[in-house]
Amino acid sequence: MTSATGTGQKLFYGWIVVGASFVGTFFAFGIAYSFGPFFPAIENAFQASRSDVALVSAIAGGLLFSLGAVSGPLADRVGPAVVAATGMVFLATGLIVAAQATTLWQIYIAYGLGVGVGAGCIYVPVISALQRWFVRRRGLASGLAVMGIGVGTLVTPPTANWLIQDYGWRDAMTYMGIGVGVIGIFCMLMLRHSPERYGLNPDGGAPPSPEAPVGPASTLREAIRTPEFWLLSGAGLCISFSLFVPLVHMVPYVLDHGMTEGTGAWLVSLIGVSSIGGRFLVGVVADRLGRLRTLTGVYLGLAVMMAFWHLAHDVWTLGFFAVIFGTLYGGFAPLMPALLADIFGVRHLGGILGVNYSAAGLGVLGGPTLAGLIFDMTGGYGPAIAFAVVSLLLGAASLIAIGARTRTAGVNGHQPDCER
Repeated sequence: MTSATGTGQKLFYGWIVVGASFVGTFFAFGIAYSFGPFFPAIENAFQASRSDVALVSAIAGGLLFSLGAVSGPLADRVGPAVVAATGMVFLATGLIVAAQATTLWQIYIAYGLGVGVGAGCIYVPVISALQRWFVRRRGLASGLAVMGIGVGTLVTPPTANWLIQDYGWRDAMTYMGIGVGVIGIFCMLMLRHSPERYGLNPDGGAPPSPEAPVGPASTLREAIRTPEFWLLSGAGLCISFSLFVPLVHMVPYVLDHGMTEGTGAWLVSLIGVSSIGGRFLVGVVADRLGRLRTLTGVYLGLAVMMAFWHLAHDVWTLGFFAVIFGTLYGGFAPLMPALLADIFGVRHLGGILGVNYSAAGLGVLGGPTLAGLIFDMTGGYGPAIAFAVVSLLLGAASLIAIGARTRTAGVNGHQPDCER
């Protein structure tokens, strides 16, 4: 494994890490986001309420984010390959075992815990490892890696829907589990902790000058003592409530408005494909305006689109919602880890990112479940959507507060890259 030379004659291994990270995010989020097509089948198979079925996805989504507090520090110690490959084992096993369930509580354990633990062992390790391999090209590398989220959201829901229609939901889960196990484990074993451990340098370039200024290198303990950390965690909590509500409830939502399950799966996929473009479009804006300002705009835009969703009752308006919502959502995924790296450095980023995402896990757990509960109580999604709008506005306020602090006092004695 060798670094790229100044003339670019050899492939810098960091790009292999980007490719492996793409596969990791593809499976972690693609499987988690593909529960929508399974929703009606499981609801009918077990004669369950929507809030009960939504809890399956909420458990998986909550664990996806909250387990980063464990998997991140563990990957810092033993390496991301071991942790992420173990996550793929859990992900595949959860799908295969869930396919054999005879009661809903078995779905909670197999799918909710299996998929949740698996995805939670994948996302933070692959994203935190990636940040160490790049500095100048961190935005590009992060955008390419988290494109896996968008491509996974594009591919897996219609694939799941097709498998369900042709083979039934049980065989569909089994086939998806086998695919995850065969492809995912192999790719996760290609991850590496950092370039320095292999005699390489970030971006594949020359070693930094001894006179070059040293960036931040906060430990987890130091990071959690700063207001910036908790403001970012609060912003993550606020946005995670909203993001998963349409992804989980879109299929039953369109059924309520006289459309088909296939239309719902297509709309979820449209969110995914739009998020792919959003990672580049929002990245270009962030290069001009700064990551923090751009992320604040993403929050405000998402609040507007969630309010619009309440007014969208046909394919065309829902399609418009899916495109704009997906584009803005795509910008969030690479910006939050990059912001944490800007402010706290990359040396202990696995632990910092993992604890930060634990707050997001609470929102993912609560959002879809509360939306389903409100629907069961009121017969509509309006109040849940209103709560999501308020939550996004509170998240934007947290980011604005961070901007005010960095402009007046800086963070760790320096002005972070996100504000330059």
